[in-house]
Amino acid sequence: MRVQTTRFGELEAAENEIITFPQGILGFEAVKQYILLEGSGAFRFLQAVEEPDLTFVVIDPREVVKDYKAEVPKSEVADIGITDPQEAAILAIVTIPADVRKMTVNLQAPLVINAVNRKGKQIVLSDRSYSMRYPVFGTVEEIA
Repeated sequence: MRVQTTRFGELEAAENEIITFPQGILGFEAVKQYILLEGSGAFRFLQAVEEPDLTFVVIDPREVVKDYKAEVPKSEVADIGITDPQEAAILAIVTIPADVRKMTVNLQAPLVINAVNRKGKQIVLSDRSYSMRYPVFGTVEEIA
C-alpha cells in the first residue's frame, strides 16, 4: 500500500504494518489508520495513512521517566484484544514548540498498542500523578 505524506513523501507500507485505532486518537477520532516510522534517537513518527498532513511524534515514555508505569484496567484494553501486558506497546505523544528545549510529552494519555493484532487505543489514565505536559528535557523550572 502506498501512503502519501507531507513530511516523508510517498511511502510503501505493508498491510501488516498498519496500526488501527478503532476509536481514533483524541482530537482526531475520524482518523483510524497509522504507520509507525523510525525517527531520530528515541523519537518515532506515527503517520496517518489517510491524512498526509497528520503526523505525531511519539516516544516510549520510559525514555523520559525511567519508572513510568501505565496502570490500565483490563476492561480499558479488552476491545483491542490485550489480555496479557506483554502484548502491549506503550507510546506517548510529544509536543514540540518553537523552542525545542521546552518539548513536552503527554504521560497522562498514552497510546496503548496491541503488538499482536496492531490495534491501538489512547487511554486517559485515572492516576493523575502523570502530566499531560511533562518536560522531555529537565524540569519546567530548568527550561523556563
